[in-house]
Amino acid sequence: MTNYFHKIRKRTRIISLFLLLFWGALIGRLFTIQVINSTGYQKTCKNQADYRRIIHPIRGTIYDRNQKALTMDIVQYNIAVHPYLIKNKEKIAGELSALIKPKYAAYLKTLQSDRTFVWLEKDILHSEIQPFLEKYQYHSGFAIERKVRRSYPFGEIAGQLIGLTDIDNHGIIGLEKELEPYVCGTPGWQVAMKDGWGRLNNRPDLPYKEAINGNDITLTIDHEYQIILHEELLNAFEKHNADKAMGIIINPKNGEILAISTIPGFDPNMPNNYPVSAQINGIVTDIFEPGSTFKIVTATAAFEGDKVQPGDSIYCEDGHIKIGKTIIHDHKKYSTLSFADVIKKSSNIGTIKVARKIGKDQVFKYVRRYGFGAKTDIQFPGEQEGIIHPLKKWNDLMLAQVAIGHGVCCTALQLANAYAAIANGGYLLKPQLVKKIETKDGILLYEGKPQYIRRVASAETMILMRDLLRLTVKSGTGLKADINGMAIAGKTGTAQKVTKKGYSQTDYVATFVGFFPVNDPKLLCVIVVDNPKGINHTGGSVSAPVVKEIFKRIVNLSDDLFFREDQLQTPQLKLVNSSLQPKLSFVQTAAAAPRESRVRLSTYQYTQRMPDLRGKTIRQAVAILQTMGVDVNIEGTGVVTSQYPQVNSLVTSNTQCTINLEPRSVNLE
Repeated sequence: MTNYFHKIRKRTRIISLFLLLFWGALIGRLFTIQVINSTGYQKTCKNQADYRRIIHPIRGTIYDRNQKALTMDIVQYNIAVHPYLIKNKEKIAGELSALIKPKYAAYLKTLQSDRTFVWLEKDILHSEIQPFLEKYQYHSGFAIERKVRRSYPFGEIAGQLIGLTDIDNHGIIGLEKELEPYVCGTPGWQVAMKDGWGRLNNRPDLPYKEAINGNDITLTIDHEYQIILHEELLNAFEKHNADKAMGIIINPKNGEILAISTIPGFDPNMPNNYPVSAQINGIVTDIFEPGSTFKIVTATAAFEGDKVQPGDSIYCEDGHIKIGKTIIHDHKKYSTLSFADVIKKSSNIGTIKVARKIGKDQVFKYVRRYGFGAKTDIQFPGEQEGIIHPLKKWNDLMLAQVAIGHGVCCTALQLANAYAAIANGGYLLKPQLVKKIETKDGILLYEGKPQYIRRVASAETMILMRDLLRLTVKSGTGLKADINGMAIAGKTGTAQKVTKKGYSQTDYVATFVGFFPVNDPKLLCVIVVDNPKGINHTGGSVSAPVVKEIFKRIVNLSDDLFFREDQLQTPQLKLVNSSLQPKLSFVQTAAAAPRESRVRLSTYQYTQRMPDLRGKTIRQAVAILQTMGVDVNIEGTGVVTSQYPQVNSLVTSNTQCTINLEPRSVNLE
């Protein structure tokens, strides 16, 4: 018996010891959780109970120069319901029908569902859901999801320029990608309580941070010009069954791009319906041989070095010339032409012989001065710099090829920028796409201004270049771009496409560059049609008519751009010094003012004697007469042979002077 009680006491002590150890461990654990590590466990518990919902910002709107929205952010909502948390289902269904959509029966059926989570409505616009939000935003029975979707009102017309965003509303191509840091905004957040079943309970007293919406961008683009360019490119693309058609319109005075397009295009609202290649903006990414449009380089170098004048005679070898083992042909057989006619008729042989006289160093110099072989640094992704071979690799054949636009490659943007330097009097400017950047509250963050790169050539040389390019349109290869009453200047280009076997005999790139009015250019357009099919494949036949139609339609939009040739005035340009970046400002007299009034020095009639201009070049004669403030009418090319008024005659600011010029012969061998 004694042993029995002894065993019981022993077992009792063991059990008590185990209970004591258990309770001690439990108390120690609770002490550790509630006292020592309480902060950490409270944080873990809070993280499990709190749910941070991301509030997506409204992406900045991209506008054209006239504040026409090229992008839109559409805010949409999805509404879900926890049916078992909804009391008075009939009453709530009636209120939903009044606040959202008149769908009482459908809402009641959803609220009476035995499921724990059911979608009530999807893709509801903010305007439609606003009354519901005011009443039920913090109701535990509803779950509300806000999302932002990017929309593009102009579709294909501005697709490659604007680009598009991904599913998270981040820019992935085009200006959406380039301007992402400015338009994306900063996300906000809102804390909601989550119960053990994962249900979210929105409460107004919980922490939140508002999203910061993106900045608005105003482009230099004019949406009406963009529509015109797109439609005319599409017409040319279809008419000539081309592989591609590209175009750009710029203001040559300040470098602002007014329209830019490539066909085939794509609609960023439905990107999956188009090949990825259609998303590429060929104006900045595609390089091609410019052909005869590149002859401006040789002409500029010739005038700047005073090697050749427009009236100088050049023997064009009856249409072909042999350089080494290579024979280069003209599109027509020419014997002797003035240099003005070489450019007007786009003679390869005449241009090559002038390039020989100048020398490869000077030709290369002006290739670079015009900006070829270097990026323009436009505010757009994917720009290519083109191909210009190093000077040390130039031989006689390469010099000849470069002179006529072969053996070099450029983008349409580079070509437009080079011709803009001719149009504005000699200044190479950085092309502009962004006019200004503002916050949603209207605070100005950035304002685009003309950015000067370098002077390409003198103003006098550029006057000659504009005159030659005007002749090209008036009576040369660019005739199909001419419009009666509008002084359009320009240059055609037709280049054989390069294949693995050399230059193709069937595939071409047809180019035309045009600007107007010639003495005060306001618009410049480049059209490139890649591989037009059919008999007509030249720049003069394919691309020049496109520029004509574009200018005609633009002029019909506004009378401000329409001037007769006798009303045109030459703009005055002055440099504005800046310690950071040299810029240009442009000063010009009112376009409608008569030419006679712009040189009056006082209310008294200013008189002087007519100088002897005979034997002087056109550049020298024009410079003298412009210094005197006398208007001049030029007839012919070459050197002055006669003049009116006669030498020593009294002239005033109202005098109209006429000079007659005749070619002089120059041996270029």
